[in-house]
Amino acid sequence: MPWPAPVLRQFEKVPLNPSEADFHGPYNKLLHTLFPPDTDFTVVPQYWPKSRDSPDLVVMFEVTLEGKTVFILGLKPPGDLSLLSRRAAADRQVRERIADSIAGSSCSLHRTRLGC
Repeated sequence: MPWPAPVLRQFEKVPLNPSEADFHGPYNKLLHTLFPPDTDFTVVPQYWPKSRDSPDLVVMFEVTLEGKTVFILGLKPPGDLSLLSRRAAADRQVRERIADSIAGSSCSLHRTRLGC
């Protein structure tokens, strides 16, 4: 299935040497296409400081269903793909976000791999 034209147009606007922020709009459009507002899914952008000493933010999109996180997308600049340390850091961030999301709910990873 090809992507709808409005989604493709958003990604075509990304510059040749993009930063992480250049992908906020395109991924917002893509996620709202995959999880439309007229469904029970909710797309929620999340912003956290990278560290206490850094003014930069980590941006993730969470998709929830009935108050439970079902999908997390972390945005990183394309250059991070070539660095194993950056990929490992991104993996840790998403895993920590999943753990935080589960900690406050009645969901347990031990009950099922597919959810609660």
